[in-house]
Amino acid sequence: MLKLSRFAAVVFLVVGVSTIAHAQDGEKVTVSANLVSVNVSVTDSRGRYVQGLDGGQFEVFDDGVRQRVAHFSAGDAPFSLGIVYDMHPTTRERAAAVLGALKRFAGALRRDDDFFLLVFNERGSAEVGFVPTAEQIGEHLAFIPAREPNSLYDAVYLAAENIRSRPRAKKALLVISDGIDHSSRHSYSELRRKVGEFDVQLYGIVVSDSDVGQRPGESGWAFEDLTRRTGRRTLSVSADAALGQAALDEMSRASGGGSYFPQTEGERELFGVCARIALDLRSQYTVGFYPGVVSNTSGLHKIRVRVNPSGGSGRLQLSYREGYRRRKD
Repeated sequence: MLKLSRFAAVVFLVVGVSTIAHAQDGEKVTVSANLVSVNVSVTDSRGRYVQGLDGGQFEVFDDGVRQRVAHFSAGDAPFSLGIVYDMHPTTRERAAAVLGALKRFAGALRRDDDFFLLVFNERGSAEVGFVPTAEQIGEHLAFIPAREPNSLYDAVYLAAENIRSRPRAKKALLVISDGIDHSSRHSYSELRRKVGEFDVQLYGIVVSDSDVGQRPGESGWAFEDLTRRTGRRTLSVSADAALGQAALDEMSRASGGGSYFPQTEGERELFGVCARIALDLRSQYTVGFYPGVVSNTSGLHKIRVRVNPSGGSGRLQLSYREGYRRRKD
């Protein structure tokens, strides 16, 4: 994979054997590699994040067996974020809008957060620790020998490998794409398995060329927040795009993330979606447990989390990854 050395990009990959997590009281604790960590978003019936819960209110189950909560943290913890941007269907204007939004978003991240950006098209890819301009990316990818990854699943697979060694306990991938894969070496099932091997949440921002529902002369993308089940399904796309978007959405929801379809091509709304994703990451609780001895040593372990609400909390909605796989390493 190529680096944008001409732009003085520096990408930090920190490999560690153990993870440092913060307990609720602020004390640092060391957790070993076999701890299963689950980030949980808790919202009320109006979609507002619920704060102030404690570890005693959470119950976690592994394949139906209740586990002892070995680690719990709440509050605004720093996160590591890998951004994968698919330039396959992109015009120069759209690229400028996306990269402008990402630049604003990266500038709003906090000092303890870290991120990297992987941009790819049919020519190849570039990974950087900053947000370049559309002109820089276009020029770089136009004049390099064809390199991999140059398609969606391969790019996300590589980003998942890279973020695995990042230093933060909270990890997420943000994928900006039309959802169509162009002959990746890795299949969808391989990618889904990779994401399921460790605690990384995947968020998709789906961009398409649909103009359904727009006023004459107005350019835009159809919108539906699939994580909130708004019921607005005005997106009109090709069969390949529909299948790709469904696959991206399914993998996002399974990881505890979600999919977003911006309504317009403007930088402002794209930045707003990114900011909402960051808010979701910052508002999550983290619950960890050490798996006991079970017969299921290779397949997907089903995770279930339950919260016992405080009086007056009402009905709560939880979002978290659906399971995990035992890592072979």
